[in-house]
Amino acid sequence: MKARIYFLVGLSLLLWDCLEAQRPDSLMDLVLDQNRELKAAREAYQVATFEAGTGNTPPDPEVDFGYLYGKPAELGNRIDFEVTQQLDFPTTYIHRSKVRDIRTSRAELEYIRIRQKVLLESWELWIDRIHLNQLHTMLTARIRQAHTIQAHVEHQLNTGEIGLLAQSQSNLLVASLEGEMEEVEARLENNRMALEEITGGVPVEIQDTIFPSSVQIIPDSLVKDYRQGPAALLYDQNLRLKEQQKNLTVSQHLPKLTAGYYSESVVDQAFRGFRLGVSVPLWEQANTIKKANSEIAFAEAEADQFITRQEREIRQKLNELESLRVRIVKLEAALDGTRPISLLNATLNSGEISFSEYFYASDLYFRSQQELLRYKRDLLTLEADLLKVYL
Repeated sequence: MKARIYFLVGLSLLLWDCLEAQRPDSLMDLVLDQNRELKAAREAYQVATFEAGTGNTPPDPEVDFGYLYGKPAELGNRIDFEVTQQLDFPTTYIHRSKVRDIRTSRAELEYIRIRQKVLLESWELWIDRIHLNQLHTMLTARIRQAHTIQAHVEHQLNTGEIGLLAQSQSNLLVASLEGEMEEVEARLENNRMALEEITGGVPVEIQDTIFPSSVQIIPDSLVKDYRQGPAALLYDQNLRLKEQQKNLTVSQHLPKLTAGYYSESVVDQAFRGFRLGVSVPLWEQANTIKKANSEIAFAEAEADQFITRQEREIRQKLNELESLRVRIVKLEAALDGTRPISLLNATLNSGEISFSEYFYASDLYFRSQQELLRYKRDLLTLEADLLKVYL
């Protein structure tokens, strides 16, 4: 099992290097060092390791001492002394050691699973912050343009070149954009607080406005690696634990041994020697093996169900990822063939188009740009979710 975990860690480091340009290194390093949930998880791992190592030793020896007064006094006093040690059947300690190793491995896998969850959250917050920075930049420019157009419309209204409808439209455009800016600024503040929480209270400033490049994912390789991921291995370890616990139960059903030293002294007589005993297994462990077999069957069913469900979810996410890529390509091509805002401003100022035409065309272009950014954010977020197995 250790070899499988080392394989997982090695694979994580390999892909970590491959994703060097795609992930927020400094943020993730800070999270690994300062995140409160990870600190608690590391302590929980230590506790689980210590717990797994307890209970594999024989019980403490027993020492009995007896002093009995004789009556009549001529009989003298009697002194009894006894030291005994009970031992389980020898194979019990072997199986307990194996159970300990499995529980230690499970604790390690659980820590890896929590680490992946926290790092994925930080990665997604980073992607979301880039998207919000992009929206803020875009809206800032758009509002500046809208105010310029609003002033131009006011001038034309005063000179009688246009009517109140154009003024209402320009005012509506400014109010709508300023409302969107307030929403983006609120989301930026929420993102800042979430980042500060995940970094353990350390402030983080992210000024990035360019999305990282998309990563090429090989579906079959990804599915295979998920089968070696911590979540799948936890189910596998649970099955192995149940199997080993059954072996332990069988060993515990075997006779227990008792050995010890015994002495008895009366007046000038003394008896010294050894005692040996063995338990007779009758009803103490009744039905425990049947119960263990049922638990093994249940663990097998759970592991199979999880692997099937996990693979289906991965395939679904990969299909969604491909759909996002197609939508991005189509929307980028459509935007390339559309007149940008600067050209629309020029044609409006020259009188080639009405303000209503400008209002519709500029808003469509702006909304399409927003939609493109949202597609790219969703694609990168989905990629990060699929690649969390390597974190």
